Amino acid sequence: MKYATSTSLGFVETVFLGIPARGVPTEVRPSSSSNPAEDLIIPLAGTVSQLAAQGMLSAAEAAHYASDRAVQIEYAPYGQPTGLCTAVAVTAYQDEALSLQPCSAPGTTVWILDFSDSPSPSYFAIINGSDTDFVHPFSMTILGNPAHQLFTPTGRRGR
Repeated sequence: MKYATSTSLGFVETVFLGIPARGVPTEVRPSSSSNPAEDLIIPLAGTVSQLAAQGMLSAAEAAHYASDRAVQIEYAPYGQPTGLCTAVAVTAYQDEALSLQPCSAPGTTVWILDFSDSPSPSYFAIINGSDTDFVHPFSMTILGNPAHQLFTPTGRRGR
């Protein structure tokens, strides 16, 4: 199963050169049915409260986002899990690039799908689980045309 960050534009999140190693950046590229660098799976999913109970998110996030969905996105070329997830390397900060990090890392490897603050059903914030600013959290953001972006930054504060 592939996780598409922007299927309506024909772009998906991709692992740089398909290298399964910690710290390798992820980027947004035109989708391809034959590129294993796009093979991403969802190994962990549940509500924020459920993932907090497993130690993957904080109690503060569970109190704020409670029933919102949260996921990890693991690189799995040709369906073979690598144990590496799309993440931030440290607690999210302005314009931090996404990279592969061990899926066992709490917070930084978890993404909260915030549908409740969405301006429309087609759009929603994908908030990094390491952030505790609930008013203006860091979210996965692509500024401008993804064809002109080398790497996918975590984004900017605000929803």
